[in-house]
Amino acid sequence: MLISCTKISNKKNSASSKETTNFAFTVYDSVAMINTEHWNKIVVHGSEFLQIPFLSVLENERPDNMHFHYVIIYDSNKPVAISYFQVIDFSSDSFGSNVVEPTENEFSCVITNYLKKYLTNHLIKSADRINMRLLICGNAFVSGEHGFTCIPEADKSEVVEALADVIHRIGETEKLRGKIAMVLVKDFYSSSVQHTKEFGEYKYHDFLVEPNMVLDIHWNTFDEYLNAMSKKYRNRAKNIVKKGAEIERKDFSVEDIKANSKQLLQLYNNVHLKAKFRMASLTPSYFAEMKKVLGDKFNFVGYYHEQKLIGFRSTFILEDEIEAHFVGLDYSINKELELYQNILYDYVKDSLDKKVKHLFLGRTASEIKSTLGAEAVELTCYIRHRNPLSNRIIKPFVDYLKPSDWIPRNPFKEISI
Repeated sequence: MLISCTKISNKKNSASSKETTNFAFTVYDSVAMINTEHWNKIVVHGSEFLQIPFLSVLENERPDNMHFHYVIIYDSNKPVAISYFQVIDFSSDSFGSNVVEPTENEFSCVITNYLKKYLTNHLIKSADRINMRLLICGNAFVSGEHGFTCIPEADKSEVVEALADVIHRIGETEKLRGKIAMVLVKDFYSSSVQHTKEFGEYKYHDFLVEPNMVLDIHWNTFDEYLNAMSKKYRNRAKNIVKKGAEIERKDFSVEDIKANSKQLLQLYNNVHLKAKFRMASLTPSYFAEMKKVLGDKFNFVGYYHEQKLIGFRSTFILEDEIEAHFVGLDYSINKELELYQNILYDYVKDSLDKKVKHLFLGRTASEIKSTLGAEAVELTCYIRHRNPLSNRIIKPFVDYLKPSDWIPRNPFKEISI
């Protein structure tokens, strides 16, 4: 699909009342079709996860239930913004272990009685018939603002209005493949919300998701990092590292990843299938292709115990930061060796070795990650159902997906930073 130079009207009441007739946009459904000159002029102002090499891997290794759109927005024929969309068809499998008959206890003080009824009747009794199409502006595999960016001199609020109309138009054209049920625009940091709140004018519901856990790096060595901790957390960290002393780490090449693909997929699924909500699964060749295309910017480490592959971690090495990506675990030995905790400390060690400023640890296991010193950074998403009547009942469903309660920990001495 290619939509070229379509004028944007931004009619808020139609989800798509002021005129911004200078805006136009072009939509591509393949990386190979993108006007790379225009795209690259904009992407330097935004996320590295909007870079074409990374997007090309996602497209080439896409799961069967996903396809993509790439948009360049123009103002008076000048490229001013880009945006990235994933279209995902999901079914009852996306709800994983959540599609079970709930007890009163599990719902107590968590969701409304209405939602209980909705989930029970709709998700459980109709589990084999759930099939919805979700349009995402953003990245389903990486947390953070990776859905769109614009040039610094652009009015970001106006660009958001234009983006809302782009979403509306894409939804209309998608009818040829199948009707879009819901639109999700993700994940915005607090510094952007003053602009993205414009989505509220288009009948989007805003909600918080699990925060991104971020550790700011202030130390030169791992010993310095440990010494900045209080005695309790320093001893805890040393005990965890000691438990993992028998673990062997191995940096994987493309060939190593391919040779161990079957075991790696099992380790990935061990973690993936525990997720509260799963929009898509990785293909078996995803990691090898990412390593092949990104080279040293993508690190993949296998974890062995007694010559058996028991885990892995993957990492994006960016200019000033490290982004923890997917991990895989053998849960039968996880506790004995504190495997997951050792993986987390290895991310810290990598960040110190690479001398980056920030370590992004992602959205799961927030409390555990806070024991490393990572702090929660709020992420706001926006969701809209394409059917106005159904849009009214999104809120209770969103309430179910909101962040779980957890207790932030501070491992550092008060005088350390």
